[in-house]
Amino acid sequence: MITTAQRQRPWRTATCVALVLAAIGDAGPEIVESRSILAGYDGPGPLIYLAFAVLVATVRWRYVPLFAVAMAALFLVGGFADADFPNRLVTPAKTVEFLAAWLQTISFAATIFCGIAAVRERA
Repeated sequence: MITTAQRQRPWRTATCVALVLAAIGDAGPEIVESRSILAGYDGPGPLIYLAFAVLVATVRWRYVPLFAVAMAALFLVGGFADADFPNRLVTPAKTVEFLAAWLQTISFAATIFCGIAAVRERA
């Protein structure tokens, strides 16, 4: 018999992978530009994404992925509220920033989808 935790595992894993990719998309351009992980630090965003990935991976409460869904939705809405972010999605002035913006946006959308799917999965 398959338990709820076993049914949720693939969706939780996908949620964590999406959050790690969002962190890479957020921090990637600064790290590439500065050629240093420490000098390329631009804020707590990537650390927050990684913290939520660890939370989803380690806490076995059924509704934990919803915390990652809420965080991804807030960061996605906040990103589109910034005047510069939508321009980076349509104007490939710098290839690295263009690809990173798309990676981050798609990763947040995947986090929302996979997090909801993980909660909806029942035994």
